[in-house]
Amino acid sequence: MSERHDARASEQGPPAATLPASVKVSVLFRSLLVQAAWNYRTMLGTGMAFALTPVLRHVHDDPAEVERAVARHASLFNAHPYLASLALGALGRMEMDGVDPAQVERFRAALPGPLGAIGDRLVWAGWLPLCSLLGITISAAFSIAAGVVTFLLVYNAGHLAVRFWGFELGWSAGLSLGSRLGGLGLAREARRVEAGICLLIGVVSGVLLTDLAGGGASSLLVLCGVLALLAGHVSGPRAWRPTAWIVTLGVGVLAGAGHFFSL
Repeated sequence: MSERHDARASEQGPPAATLPASVKVSVLFRSLLVQAAWNYRTMLGTGMAFALTPVLRHVHDDPAEVERAVARHASLFNAHPYLASLALGALGRMEMDGVDPAQVERFRAALPGPLGAIGDRLVWAGWLPLCSLLGITISAAFSIAAGVVTFLLVYNAGHLAVRFWGFELGWSAGLSLGSRLGGLGLAREARRVEAGICLLIGVVSGVLLTDLAGGGASSLLVLCGVLALLAGHVSGPRAWRPTAWIVTLGVGVLAGAGHFFSL
């Protein structure tokens, strides 16, 4: 029983260590500038050291030790800038817990791969296109200004939430962050975002077609769009083949009708 409890505790990470709110806020604000000093030699490394400096000053009393710690964390680091907050939290926690610098460096070197891969799929290939399509939909349905405001509010709310959540999770996990990444379900969330992108592509197409058609034809297009959405939701991937045939035949019929009536 005790062995299972110890194993569960190791997976959840060490007990939470206290960090002054002022230090935490400073790190989070600095994390917004993690790309400001991007360069080909250290990538995000310089920005990571800048963002982590408040924690290092809180942990180390000796200024010389702070300088050495900043130099260690200013080395090469290339990950997604939004998920870099996960690394900032975990590295700061390890510094506070007095983990050996060599172990911190090995841990730091192992983080960029998974954080970069997950971040690229979740944000650049997921959240950004999703918010862009949402803005386009609002622009087509209402106004361009409404679409721009919607995009800025939704996108930045999501990306700031990821940064703050990442730091809190990294701080609570510390050295165990690597083992906890697989259980976060970020790949599952990326698939959900991708499904939302597919849905919004259909919505944008429907809104634009309705706007172009006008009159009574718009109601018919809306009805067809709703029926197609329901059919796709029920059938899932099985709907793609009949959908392709319907679209192809529909385009062919419309093209033939246009050619016939133009004679």
